[in-house]
Amino acid sequence: MKWEDIEKAYGFKIMSEEKIRKISKLNTSQGAKCFKRAHTRRSYFLFVFAAVKHLIENGFTRAIAYDMTLDGDICMEDGEYIYYALPWIESRQCKFKKEDDLAEIIKLSAELHEASAGFIPPEASKPRVYYGKWPEHFEKRLKELQAFKAMIEEKKITDEFDKAYYPLIDFFADQGNGAIDLLKESSYYDISEKAGKRGEFCHHDMAEHNFIITADREMKIIDFDYCIMDTRLHDIASLVIRNMKHGTWDIAKAYFILNEYSKYSAINKEEMEVIKYFAIFPQDFWQVGLQYYVEKQPWDMQNFMSRLNKVRDDFSLRQKFLEEFLML
Repeated sequence: MKWEDIEKAYGFKIMSEEKIRKISKLNTSQGAKCFKRAHTRRSYFLFVFAAVKHLIENGFTRAIAYDMTLDGDICMEDGEYIYYALPWIESRQCKFKKEDDLAEIIKLSAELHEASAGFIPPEASKPRVYYGKWPEHFEKRLKELQAFKAMIEEKKITDEFDKAYYPLIDFFADQGNGAIDLLKESSYYDISEKAGKRGEFCHHDMAEHNFIITADREMKIIDFDYCIMDTRLHDIASLVIRNMKHGTWDIAKAYFILNEYSKYSAINKEEMEVIKYFAIFPQDFWQVGLQYYVEKQPWDMQNFMSRLNKVRDDFSLRQKFLEEFLML
């Protein structure tokens, strides 16, 4: 996007631009701005924009409001991408390994979920609605696992990734089926129905880099690009799993996350079961297969093997954790 087009749309003068990962930091006459390109439809971004606006109007001060263009639009478009701007916040990234950071992340998450209640997406928006759809999504992913298996079996010459991935497919497929069966037998559908009536939504990307500490020592949450309409349990379970990866499958830490969240918003027995069953599904194993066999990400073999080896290295620790987690 050309500077002159951005300046005309938002009414500020750009002095310089700095590329940071997938975003641009614009130094402007109105202060520093975050300018981002998103490969999504306007109708979905309208949902995201409205969700963040709803949080702020409900007293949630930890999100950053998007800027509007001079003509009152929520974004810019070029026919392929949408672009949006919001204030740049000088900050540091939070770390899950720092207990004080993690405790505040948990508190923020509970506050976000409480503030999400009562949200009604704009009529013209197209939100991603996940209420009651976990088993359906998991079943689709298990079919994809079987498709990966068939691809490998059809190859005349298999490569290093094929040989490492193939022996694990049946085990993780069985584990995924177990997660689906448990979810269907649990109170999951009732919980989802109540969440839908309440209007709950999730941030849906609980990575540590989406939690920042400002110069005023206030924690903020950024990047709502993957926001979905779903029970808060999705975010809670994801937060647990993200803290367990890569050799850190610590039952005490999982208990800390759930106990800490419950200080601000209670998690009942039925909800706890649903969180556990979500954690059973082998998301990381499926995802690296998807990246290799379907998305065909432009990475070298060493990169793919590194990602798969993290899953393989975690195998025993993850199994032990799941056994203990189900007993909580």
